[in-house]
This record gives sequence, C-alpha cells and structure tokens, in this order.
Amino acid sequence: MDCHSDADLEAAALDLDGVYLYDDSSVKMDLSFEDSNSNTMPTMANPYHRPMDLGSNDLAHKTRKNKEDKYCGVCGDRALGYNFDAISCESCKAFFRRNAPKGLEYFKCPYEEKCKMDVSNRRFCKRCRLRKCFEIGMRKEYILTEEEKLRKRQRIEENRLIQKIRDVDKTKTQSGIVSTSENRLRALEPDEEYMIDEVVGAYRQSLEVSIASELPKDKPQMHMKDLVNIAELSVRRVIDMAKKIKSFKALSQTDQISLLKGGSIELLILRSVISFDKEKNQWLDPLDSEDHSMNMANLQEGEGATLFAEHMKFTKSLAIDLKADETMLILLLVISLFSPDRPNISDKSYVCQEQEKYALLLLRYLESRYSPYTVRAIYPKLLMKLTDIRDLNEEHSHVLLKVNPEGIQPLMKEVLDMNLKDTTGANCDSPM
Repeated sequence: MDCHSDADLEAAALDLDGVYLYDDSSVKMDLSFEDSNSNTMPTMANPYHRPMDLGSNDLAHKTRKNKEDKYCGVCGDRALGYNFDAISCESCKAFFRRNAPKGLEYFKCPYEEKCKMDVSNRRFCKRCRLRKCFEIGMRKEYILTEEEKLRKRQRIEENRLIQKIRDVDKTKTQSGIVSTSENRLRALEPDEEYMIDEVVGAYRQSLEVSIASELPKDKPQMHMKDLVNIAELSVRRVIDMAKKIKSFKALSQTDQISLLKGGSIELLILRSVISFDKEKNQWLDPLDSEDHSMNMANLQEGEGATLFAEHMKFTKSLAIDLKADETMLILLLVISLFSPDRPNISDKSYVCQEQEKYALLLLRYLESRYSPYTVRAIYPKLLMKLTDIRDLNEEHSHVLLKVNPEGIQPLMKEVLDMNLKDTTGANCDSPM
C-alpha cells in the first residue's frame, strides 16, 4: 500500500481513540478535529461574508489564531482540538483513554474531592481529574476497543491502496500514456504475464495437496467445529500456494507465518469464492470428487443463519455480480495475503510493496480483458471487497471464540490461535 499518501498519512497520524466510529456498514469515520465554532465560516448574521474577503495577512493571522486559541477544559493546557467529544490537551486525552473505562468509583480523592485542576497539579488526583473530564463532556463510549482500532487501521490501509492506484492512473492520463480509444484493450507485458502465470500456477498446483483422512459430512447436524476441521484441507492448500510464490518465500519464516495466521479466515473465505459452483450451489475444488463437496445446507448449519447469509452475500457479489473469473479471484487472494497490517510483521515495507505490486497487476489484467470504461467501474469494487472481507473475518472470529478446541485438528488450532484455550496441540507438526 502507498505509505506516503499525504491525505491518508494525516488520517493515520490521528490518535485512534479520540474518533467516533459510525456504523460499519456505512464505512464512515469522523476524522475532523477542527473546532466546529471556527469563525472563518459564513455566519447567519453575515451570510455573504467569505474568508477570501480578508487580506492575506489577516487571513493567515486569523487561521493561526483559530488553531492556537484552544485550551484544555480539564487543566487549561494548550489543546489541538476535540478528543472524545470535548476540547482537551494530549495529556488529558491519554489520561481519559486509560482511566475512563474504570469509572469514578475506582479512584479515591485524598483531598475531599476539591482538587484544583491545572497543568502543574493535574497528576495529583485521578478522581478529580476524571470527574472534570466527564464534566466538560468527554464521553467514554467514544474510546475505541482494540478491535475497532485495528479495523480503522485496516480501512486506512485499504484506502491508501485504492488512492495509490488512482494516482498511477491519473499520472498515466496526464502524460498521454492512456489510449485515446475507449474500446482498446491493453496487452499484458511479458513480466506481467509471468507474474500472473506464477500465482495462477501456484494455486492450481496447490489443488493436488490432500490429507489422509476425510471428515464425514453426512452427520445429522453440522456445527462450526465440523466446518473448522473440514477447512483443514483448504488451509493446507493455501499454505502450499503461498510457498510457491517467490516474493512470499523471500520473507522470513516468522513473517510468512504471521501473514498466513493473521489472514487465515480471510484467505479461506476468498478461496471459498473460487471453489463455489454457482450452477450446483456447492463448494468443490476441481480435482476433488463429488463426495468431498460442501453444500449450502451444510454450511448454513455450521455457520448459523446470520453468518451464512453474510458469507453468501459476499460470495455472490464476487462470483455473480462482478463476474470475477479465477485469475481475478486468485489475485485478490494474493493481495489479501500480503497485508502489511497483520500482527507481528517485521518487514512491513516489503509486504506493503508486494501488495501494491499485485494490486497493480490486477488492474493490468482487467485492462487486458475489458474496456477502460468497464475497468473503471469494476476495479474499485473489487478492491473494496477486501474491506468487506474484514467484516466477515470479524464475524467469523466472534463465532470461533465460542468453539471448544477439544477435537479440533492440531493445524487448525495453531492457525486460528485456539491453543490459547487448549495447549495439547502446541507442539504439533505444522506445515507452516
């Protein structure tokens, strides 16, 4: 992803806790920390007043004054803007983030709760300081959980990627590289064909991976635990595919494991789209027999009605609505694999670079098959599926937290971090 996009770097620099996160389905985040009472905006008293009417020196002075004249409502220190719905300094913002979840009852005041709050003594009494935070309107429900902060970082990274691609296309258009014909296809360069052949070949070769035992799917009722064990074969094939990609093998073993474990659920979901047979409404890899197919009734029993509906909505949006072919889906799979925001990644710069490379490769592939008009319509939608799959990942994770690890295959325990509950498989022989 583009780690140097000015707009997104500014968004990423904001403290993740001081932002109100709206409903995820709308993908809206309030990133504004400016004073809503700024007097540079037109007022009802003078609706024709415009900032441009000011002289350049006066305008610069007024803008600078607006930024400077903010003081913390808790201690009076200089403030940059709103945090948790009230103007506060960075110190009080951090204090509120750490202590508000505990509540006032957690603290005691040694001075009869009459402590004066200013810059010099704000650290002396946590109870009075926290009470003052609440009094000026700071709201603890605006504190993001670790999960929400991770999701926000992910969305920022995904937006960077989309902006990177748009910037590249804009540069091409301005330099006259883009063909004037709206119907002309762009042939793939030899190096682009090589990279596509590499990942598609790696995926198809991974289909040859098999496991000795198969779990019966004709049980009276399917549970999530059964789905987890059935998914072991898909996990082994994802691992095999990844290890056949040169750029993935160039990573340290630690980073390889972090990418595979951190993206395991997302990779399995994307892989399920590739193996989905929309004619028979079932999931089956090409080299497997019909006995190994997973039908919709099995999946619905295992996932539950709500999660199944979301899973099918995602699958059909790619397979049917966007008509994504095998190559497009495999490239999306690789883009998801190289996600630099996975936990415990040491070489984030390299992973970021590789993700951008495969995102551009997806664009080039689309340009070789569709008109520029069609590419502009479907390419952003394909990339935004990487955002949708993060939500599906979270929903699956919530369900998996409730699964008893007893009876789960050792590899799946390791990949899904289920050893935290049951360490009996911690030393298992893993293909990772």
